Amino acid sequence: MVDLAYICSKILTTVLVFSAVLLLTTARGEAETKTQGDAIQLKVSAYNVRVGRNASPEEIGQALKPYDLDVVCFSEAPAGDWTQRAGAVLGMEHVVVGRYSTAGHEDKFKSIASRFPLSGYEEILMADTLHTVTRAMVRIGGKAIAIYSVHFPKGWRDQAHIDETTGKVTAFINDLKNRPVNEIAIVMGDFNFVPSNSDSSSLYHDMFIDIGLDFSWRDLDIDLSRRNTSRLFKPEAERVGHVIDHIMYDPSKVRAIDGDIIELDKPLSDHKPVWAHLELR
Repeated sequence: MVDLAYICSKILTTVLVFSAVLLLTTARGEAETKTQGDAIQLKVSAYNVRVGRNASPEEIGQALKPYDLDVVCFSEAPAGDWTQRAGAVLGMEHVVVGRYSTAGHEDKFKSIASRFPLSGYEEILMADTLHTVTRAMVRIGGKAIAIYSVHFPKGWRDQAHIDETTGKVTAFINDLKNRPVNEIAIVMGDFNFVPSNSDSSSLYHDMFIDIGLDFSWRDLDIDLSRRNTSRLFKPEAERVGHVIDHIMYDPSKVRAIDGDIIELDKPLSDHKPVWAHLELR
């Protein structure tokens, strides 16, 4: 004889368990979205670590840890597990290390560490393999965000060298222009040029502004004239105003609500890290 009461109780129990799981999953998804307010936010940083010459990856990670970062772009990162070790300290288990070392040097790779899964890795040639951009995608709150880790060349020897650098920056800008118009791009790293300001104009900065990208310094309204992010081991007169490490995005899609140059008590590289708390519009 079929025990209808028993069968009904089992069905009811199954329905209740399924409903509880569904509610828990929904609540967890909402919590992940709301932990940073109604808008999607993320904290990012860029750091040229000078091939790890002055500090271990663990020391680098500890220095950045107080900023509760979500994504870090390193330049001049050593090959192997260096980025993975720095990321482990920061709670970032997702890592991409670029294919080509900058300018053919040993252990000057662009890399990305992230709390979020990274996908769609690309190595974008700036005309050749000597200078490239490391790209990967993250997805946060249903939004796909392209992360670009850069280390640009610097043209200074003669006009031919300057023209070569301009060609390489142009190649990257053309790549950005060919991306979907709705792409949310965050470009971070050692740009090797000082932003345009009231006293002087940077050709390369203006080229990025022309395609709708600009640095976080604009949103943060930070006066860079007496600051620096590089040349830490040179005399002060050679450091002042030399801010060449940046975080860049389209201000119509992203804005910085906090951030700065990170001033460490003890330099861990000849560059300083920079960071920004970003909010997607």
